[in-house]
Amino acid sequence: MPAPKEGGIKGFLTRAGVSFYAGGLFMKEKGWVWAKKAGNVGFMVATTSIVVLMPLIFEIMREGQMIEADKLQVKELRQQGYSDGQLAELGFPKVAMGMKPAVLKSS
Repeated sequence: MPAPKEGGIKGFLTRAGVSFYAGGLFMKEKGWVWAKKAGNVGFMVATTSIVVLMPLIFEIMREGQMIEADKLQVKELRQQGYSDGQLAELGFPKVAMGMKPAVLKSS
């Protein structure tokens, strides 16, 4: 004959404790599985970002340095008497000559 179940508040708290303990073990097991998966996803995102974004960042920084160097050259050539048309013929970008790019012009 099975043991009689305890009733009342004591029985409820006993059953709740057993249930919480079983739930804790389940969550511990599943938590490790999800932590491993999240670690793998995080690793893939980090390495992909390094491979894809770092060269882009380096290129943007280099482009900024080139524009600054072109601005210095344009300034020197203007002091020598070159016009904007002549500088454009020499191949200097509009940004280096102090003009807005065509994309940013308002109509």
